[in-house]
Amino acid sequence: MERYMYLWRGPEKILYTFGDQPSGLICRLVTVKDHVFVSTTTNNLYHGVVATHLESETCPLLTFKRVQFYAVDIATNSDYLFIVNDAGQVLRIDPSDMTHVETITLREEPKSCSHGYKADNESVKVKSLAASDNAMLFIAENGQLWANGDQPQIDIKTSEPKKVTFFDGRIVSSVACGANFNVALVRKIIRTMKDDTDSENDLEEEVFVSSCPHCVSDVMLSPVSQPSTDTCPLGLHVRQSSEDRSTNSTSAPSTASKDHDNALLLDDEKRFDDLSKTLTNGDNFSDGLPIELQREEKKNVIFINTEAARQFLTRQLSWVSSYGNAGEELLAECADRPTRIIKQNVSNMASLVYEGVKTVGDKVVTLSRHMSGSSDNNEAQDSGQDGLEDGVTGDTKPTATSLANSLRCEEFPWSSSAGTSDRELSEQGLNERINTLVRAGNSLLSTELWTWGDIQYGQLGTGDTTKRPRPILVEKFHNLGIKKIVCGSYHVLALTLDGRAYAWGRNNSFQVTPQSPTDQSSPRLFSCGPSSSQPERVRDMAAGENHTLIMTSTGLQLMGKYSLERTGEIIQIKIPDAVGYSAKQILSSGSYSCCTMINQPACDISSDLTNEQIFLEEMLMVYQNLIKPFQKKGGATQESNVYETLCQCYTELISFTSLNVLSLWDYYDHNGEAYEVVVVASIEEYITVYKHYLNAICDVVSLGGFTHIARIIDVPQTLISLFMDKVKGSKSKKANNEAIIALALQHPLNRLNRYKAMVHSLIRINGPKLGIERLQEALGKWEQICDEQERRLKEAETTKQFWESSGKLVELLRSPDRRLIRESRTHPISVLNCGRFSTHWFVLLTDILIHVNGTSHTVHPLPTLWVEPLQDTDAVQNALSVTTPEDSLVLYTPTPAERTEWLQALQTAIKRSLLRVVGHVPPLVRSSSFSFTKHSLYKDAKYTGRWLNGKPHGTGKLEWSDGRMYVGHFHRGIMHGTGKMEIPTQGIYEGQWKDGQQNGYGTMKYINGDIYEGHFKDSLPHGHGIKKEGHFMASVASIYIGEWVAGLKQGYGVMDDITTGEKYLGLWNNNMKHGCGLIVTLDGIYYEGVFMQDILTGHGVMIFEDGTHYEGEFRSAGVFSGKGTLTFSSGDKIEGNMNGAWNEGVKITATLHMNVANCSSHVNAKPTSFGKLCVPPDQKWKAIFRQCYQQLGVSEPGSKNNSTANKIGETQRVWQNVAVVITNSHQDTIQRRKDIARDLNSSSSTCRQKDRSNINQLEKIPQFGWDSLNLKTYDEVHDYLIKAFESLHHPLGTLLTEVAAAYTATYGGVRVHPLLLSHAVAELHSITSRIYHVVTLLFPALPPGGQELILETEDSEESKVVSAAAILHPILLPRVHSALFVLYALHNKKEDDAYWKRLMKWNKQPDITLMAFLGIDPKFWKSATTNHIGEHPLPNDAEQLFGDAVETLQQLKTTFSPLEKLLVIRNTFEQMTQVVQRQLGSTYLWTMDELFPVFHFVVVRARVLQLGSEINFIEDFMEPYLQNGELGIMFTTLKACYYQILQEKMSMSN
Repeated sequence: MERYMYLWRGPEKILYTFGDQPSGLICRLVTVKDHVFVSTTTNNLYHGVVATHLESETCPLLTFKRVQFYAVDIATNSDYLFIVNDAGQVLRIDPSDMTHVETITLREEPKSCSHGYKADNESVKVKSLAASDNAMLFIAENGQLWANGDQPQIDIKTSEPKKVTFFDGRIVSSVACGANFNVALVRKIIRTMKDDTDSENDLEEEVFVSSCPHCVSDVMLSPVSQPSTDTCPLGLHVRQSSEDRSTNSTSAPSTASKDHDNALLLDDEKRFDDLSKTLTNGDNFSDGLPIELQREEKKNVIFINTEAARQFLTRQLSWVSSYGNAGEELLAECADRPTRIIKQNVSNMASLVYEGVKTVGDKVVTLSRHMSGSSDNNEAQDSGQDGLEDGVTGDTKPTATSLANSLRCEEFPWSSSAGTSDRELSEQGLNERINTLVRAGNSLLSTELWTWGDIQYGQLGTGDTTKRPRPILVEKFHNLGIKKIVCGSYHVLALTLDGRAYAWGRNNSFQVTPQSPTDQSSPRLFSCGPSSSQPERVRDMAAGENHTLIMTSTGLQLMGKYSLERTGEIIQIKIPDAVGYSAKQILSSGSYSCCTMINQPACDISSDLTNEQIFLEEMLMVYQNLIKPFQKKGGATQESNVYETLCQCYTELISFTSLNVLSLWDYYDHNGEAYEVVVVASIEEYITVYKHYLNAICDVVSLGGFTHIARIIDVPQTLISLFMDKVKGSKSKKANNEAIIALALQHPLNRLNRYKAMVHSLIRINGPKLGIERLQEALGKWEQICDEQERRLKEAETTKQFWESSGKLVELLRSPDRRLIRESRTHPISVLNCGRFSTHWFVLLTDILIHVNGTSHTVHPLPTLWVEPLQDTDAVQNALSVTTPEDSLVLYTPTPAERTEWLQALQTAIKRSLLRVVGHVPPLVRSSSFSFTKHSLYKDAKYTGRWLNGKPHGTGKLEWSDGRMYVGHFHRGIMHGTGKMEIPTQGIYEGQWKDGQQNGYGTMKYINGDIYEGHFKDSLPHGHGIKKEGHFMASVASIYIGEWVAGLKQGYGVMDDITTGEKYLGLWNNNMKHGCGLIVTLDGIYYEGVFMQDILTGHGVMIFEDGTHYEGEFRSAGVFSGKGTLTFSSGDKIEGNMNGAWNEGVKITATLHMNVANCSSHVNAKPTSFGKLCVPPDQKWKAIFRQCYQQLGVSEPGSKNNSTANKIGETQRVWQNVAVVITNSHQDTIQRRKDIARDLNSSSSTCRQKDRSNINQLEKIPQFGWDSLNLKTYDEVHDYLIKAFESLHHPLGTLLTEVAAAYTATYGGVRVHPLLLSHAVAELHSITSRIYHVVTLLFPALPPGGQELILETEDSEESKVVSAAAILHPILLPRVHSALFVLYALHNKKEDDAYWKRLMKWNKQPDITLMAFLGIDPKFWKSATTNHIGEHPLPNDAEQLFGDAVETLQQLKTTFSPLEKLLVIRNTFEQMTQVVQRQLGSTYLWTMDELFPVFHFVVVRARVLQLGSEINFIEDFMEPYLQNGELGIMFTTLKACYYQILQEKMSMSN
């Protein structure tokens, strides 16, 4: 039966047998006197009693039989056995008859809810326990410590277990009890900021009481807050099923051992652990505890039952197996029946994922199996950090466990947001995994050992025997990483992660140390060899009452009291070799000891594990004696971040080394596979951390940093003794210190080769089994990093020597990350045609090229350096061209080979300095930053953006030191394209640039608040533009729209002076009113004349609001000076000499002409010169049209160059220019949109699509309308023009927009005058004809301006007249209608008011009265009334009769062009005719005498506002061909109606 264990009493072997076949591995041993109990990894318990007399030597002393208790953990004191059962309760058993004496249950103190109801006492599950005669310790599942008995140091003196508050804020991993003292291994809980807030909230946590009706109703209202565990992350509630737990599993004994029972499993980790068991064991768990909600944890609970767990897990895995359409499938499955997803064996799915995914989780399976609830373990971090888990029991396949750990560590990385790039995701994921592993390693090392109780023999490990009132921390083990603790009656053993065993306490039987029988009050390192030799690494240890058992790689060693005769000697216990079996762990209790066996051969990895443990010990020594003191004393230096990085990377290496030690140890103990050792499983993370450390060391080496560290730190003797034998030659103490520091910090890199040896060993042991590919892949990567570190260290050393010999350059250019690549003293290169006595030295570093010329030096950053070989000529050979933003050099080398080497070195360095370069040669076009120091235009400016061969080219940003900033386009080094320039002393310009200056259309916002928007030339306003000066409340405020020349107002323009209340329309010169012009004021006064330098002088016109007007000589506006005529509104006039201001008194020498009574008062309503002294309409807005002609590439009409020799060729050239303008404008708009808003909403996206479709149509050059015109081509031309005028990218659209804006600004606003109407009408006719001229350039087949073309249809019924007005009025008039119609309304105000007054009065009358009054023939309304009598006797039958005609006429206000308005009038007549023909027969034709009164009635009832203004508008813009036709007659009828209404009397009395 020795395949299960070897058993000894003292050194004497005891024969035993099992009456019942044991299930699983033996993992626990306890005794009560001669009663021996063992339990297995399947939690079965076996009991036997050692016989006192043997019948024969071959008869066993005891026989084990299975006891019907489920034993999660067992412990004993001198009288009783204690068992932790599957419910987490502790059973006290009498060993003599195995009767159940008592059940010990841990119960929380009752809590009350906010409504006053008390909750039931909640029971707490026990995970493990320890016992002595006067005390017991219990570890709860959540890591809290409970105790009973007599333990005043922790405030316990009760038979009922109580929570130990002393250890609040810590996780207890393991406990042990001596005869009169106790030991606990704990870790601190280090919370993140988020956890801190949670912990504060925990103090005020709301208590849920199921018996409280208020609590229940609150939970029903808020399902999110339900304290239940049946919700998966997809929001589906899972049915809670009972979990059948097998207690008779017969899995092979190859599972984790008791030495990891110090691990703690937090709730979320336990759930995932159970998931892994689900994957391997089917529907039921083979073992494990029921999962319950841990109320203290405020985390999302994931699963409660195994079926839901399997479904959700397989869903997640399906994302990997079918990556492409997984998202849609998952959504569909969630919406449908979640249960139909699983249709194949789950273990197959697990192996599929293992083969396909290879995530980090399956690499660190072994680690996560052991990392207990550590100091970092309670951090609620998104990375899903592992705790140190219990060993997985049963025959658990590594694949499944790896899968669970993968899910736990990675938190489903494949479900990350698709918006992030793969590269960013992989880097982010790598960093998260490294952080997770670092925290796990820290957790292993950051253990605390606390002791309390009696100290008579020094068993508390404090170094003295002074009693302590509270538990005491054993400082010796601070950050050493304790792996296991055990207690004898009065002594303690502790085993550290690096394989060192410590013992202290009573030594009367040499159970602590064989050197002397003196009690040891301080932990003493175990060593079985000479004191000077390296202590042997311990694999396991156990403690009986008065003896110690140690397992090393060489065998078992027993110390202490074994029998009455033998005490004090170390006894070597040999374990017989058995084929296929090997020792697993050792256990002791009382005077008994055992060594459990596993049915696997011994793992030959012991030497690698020992080497790694020695390395970990050395690293911890360096950390304690060098890194920590340096961190405290380091101080602020210029390169302090380099040293901080070094220290941080060193601590990360320690964490990884501790994880690797643990995983190797597990592999040695047959827990896991070769590919699960961290050095293989986490190869990517491990090598990344080593690379970080290599970078940090190389930075320090290149800076000569070891000298700096040696100045700050005194090297302790421990480090000197550790590394002294490696220091070469005899040096001074200072040099020795520096050498030792260098050796200590480079020690991890110098020992890198051991990882190659380690992986070789793993490959040899593993053989051709699963995972061999990963092992071989890892070996290749470790060989690669070994080669790289040698090269990198050599580079750093060379760089250090260069800095030491380079003089003043060190202070200016030395940087930690810079390395020397090449320099011209050792590899010659010279400047072509340099002076005879000049010296040039070139130094190529990783990011810069230094050119030293005599005593001065120039630094060229590599990202903005271009290099190319020059072709050999007779004059120049072996030359290279080097281009930088401010310099161009030609260099040459002595030989072609040297040139090739320099070229490759430069190109490789440039490529490395650039990000994401594809190809072997650095690209000509790059993105980078550069600070100019001597450039003629950009001196002291920093440029960031695109480059082309040494010059800014493309988009970029330029920032000057004086605050100027340009963001926009560049072309071969100059600002060209669209851009924005901010000048603190001037303002902000945004618009077009050409040749480094503001040229084209743009907006300038000046710092004083003025805004100019328009065209620029050579950085000055030039062409058409609008300038707004001041603001509405300012002392000076005006708006000017018009022509500019070289920054000055010159040409025609309109100035609206808000301050004085004047609006000027006229010519300008040199920023002053100069030439013909007119002024209207807020007082209603109108001036017209010639201005000289802002002053109205000479002959002019002045008209007052009431119609009084003056025509004659002026000295200035409103000041008469000379001969003139003053005509009053009454018709009287004064003619003669007048002098003085009109509002102050005028001196008159003149003749008075009285108005004759019979003459009309309106004979001279306006002066004879009215409209003749202002600017002719064709001379207005010439700059706008000039800009359009320039875009089209043709000369203006009337200019000398205007030739029409080749009409077709000119048309072709115009269209090509149009296409270029549209494309450029569209591209600029797209770029601006990108700059302004990277992410536009859906509505603007729709607009963009519509805009894009219009652009696509406009970019095509049409072939119609060039030489001939018919109805079809005219319709195509018309459709094209409508789109062109709507598009701001088309020259026609830009022209129309600017002209309409100028027109509206001239005649709109508050300062409008009725006398401006005639100017507005004439100007609109001029604008129409000039725009039409541009249109005829595009479509020469259209009739010339002022002419009409009639297009006949095939049936000759309807013809279409083509003219400027027909084409442009529907397009132009809607844009200017609002401003124009206000002028009409003001001009016709008197008549329209009289018209409206009559309409309001007449519309109060019934229809019969109104019809009779208007003289309508009774047959039109009496017949209608008669027909409806008896059917619909309504009072307003006539209005109903002509209701459609009335509604039609009301549409007059909704149209904008004269033709549209005339068509409305015609439709009104047609509606009237239809009504009459329905009444009097379809053949009825009425006369004008009959029609006019009826139409008069319709006009009155339609109530069209400002009908007089509408009539005037139609008259002014109606085309001549319409006047004598049908539409003209109908319009005349409407006009007659209007004037008839004005002449009728108000009253309707007979």
